[in-house]
Amino acid sequence: MRSKRRAVPAQYAIRISVDNVSTQIWRRILVASDLNLDDLHSVVQRAMGWSGRQSHAWSKSGSRFPGEVEEYVASGSNAEQRRAGRAAIVESAVRLDEVMVSPGDEISYRYGRFGNWRHTLTLESSEVLPDGFQVVCAAGRGACPPEECVGPGEYEQLLGVLASEKLRSHEWTLEWPQTDFEPTRFEIAEVNNRLHSPRPDEIAASYDIAKLVECLGPSRVPELHAVLARAGIDDQSAIGELVHVEAGQRIQAVLALIGVEGIGADDFFTTVDAMLDEPELGPVNLPQGRSLFAVLKKFGLVRTHKGQIVLTKRGQSAERDASMTWSVIVEGVPVAPGGSQRAVELLVLLAVAAGMSPADRHRFVAGALESIRSSSILMAGAQTPRRDTSGSTVEVLGLIGATGYELGKFGSKADSPCAVHLARAILRR
Repeated sequence: MRSKRRAVPAQYAIRISVDNVSTQIWRRILVASDLNLDDLHSVVQRAMGWSGRQSHAWSKSGSRFPGEVEEYVASGSNAEQRRAGRAAIVESAVRLDEVMVSPGDEISYRYGRFGNWRHTLTLESSEVLPDGFQVVCAAGRGACPPEECVGPGEYEQLLGVLASEKLRSHEWTLEWPQTDFEPTRFEIAEVNNRLHSPRPDEIAASYDIAKLVECLGPSRVPELHAVLARAGIDDQSAIGELVHVEAGQRIQAVLALIGVEGIGADDFFTTVDAMLDEPELGPVNLPQGRSLFAVLKKFGLVRTHKGQIVLTKRGQSAERDASMTWSVIVEGVPVAPGGSQRAVELLVLLAVAAGMSPADRHRFVAGALESIRSSSILMAGAQTPRRDTSGSTVEVLGLIGATGYELGKFGSKADSPCAVHLARAILRR
């Protein structure tokens, strides 16, 4: 169903139409034919006015036999679990000119929960690509539906409410019809401004504890100031050697297991899984050897060589020196660079530094989530979930033995006494 890529990119005029609605909602965009579908996804989102917070997928129908469909999905999607007879390909590997060649060619785009918002993209014309070309919206009609509407059915209900003064006067109908949503509103300058400006989730937006507290405030998170006061971030008291020893105890034990000669990877994972087993928590424990290895590798303490796991020079030093292990941990524990994930991880560190139990910490952070989501500053940047090998702050602190398990996941094992000092040091770095 895909064609050969064009040797020379062209300028495509594409009409994007929202399907299954009674009003006309469409945009005509001019794009380069060599866009990958993941880049086209961003263009469609901006042109229509969607937020990009929900899932999406593409599909193209074939002509060889009935029901022939090829799907293009976002990287990280569970592409294997597709209906029989359907192929699923990562969208970043597919170029626009592979799926649209001649005027009249169409592809489908689904967005939202359950893919309820369906769009048809139709190639209207193909021209020579001018020098200095930029994506542009050339025409359009209708406002993008509110994202609170889960699909066309609920959108039609909204239109009925908006058209009736009687229904609009009843608060019991729906909360969001009380907004100033105008179904026919379309401002081409506004659309092009979105197309040519970086989205908030594409801007790196790092912030410190002071900015976090300013954005949340005691009125939104009543416990925040009390937790901040107990966290003792400004405490510059010297940390004793016993704290260093305790904080690095698990890491040093694993480094000693590897030793100067190294250890086979399978033996390492099996042994570490057994070392980290917590029988008092029941059958909820999962193998953690591979995760801890990824953390140690990220810290620069271990590497693989000919199927063996061996210590780096830094790892050899850390295995003998508790103070060095402490420094490695303080500098190595990851904190998200921006976005809501950074807010969550800073709050977790504050709660640990304040000596809160895992259960209280979970409740404290969960209570702040709504306020985090309503802050444009805290939501800007680094929105993509961080699933690299370094793990999140919570995962790494748990793997190295500093913190207990989060309530609702594996139980309520208490934090290590060194966790308070470690969290304070990470927050001060």
